Amino acid sequence: MAQRKGQTGNPNGRPKGSKNERTVQWEALGTAISSVHTERFNAVLAQMDDETFARNYLMVLEYFKPKLARTEIQAAVETKEVQTFSIGGKEITF
Repeated sequence: MAQRKGQTGNPNGRPKGSKNERTVQWEALGTAISSVHTERFNAVLAQMDDETFARNYLMVLEYFKPKLARTEIQAAVETKEVQTFSIGGKEITF
């Protein structure tokens, strides 16, 4: 039997607002790292050289803090040569 548009195959599915299992697991890992395993995690990070530390720290951080979108703003700036003359107390700009 074909489903109608906008109708799900499981009308009694996951309740609105509830988290899926993977999200719950990531949050549990974040809690473990930030509370239970903090000293061990910091000790491992402390043994790394600066470049490896930064790469690994940022990689782990991505899972717990959403990335902000990078925005580049480019503007074309037109430069003009301006000449100002003073004639009879009046300034004239070209």
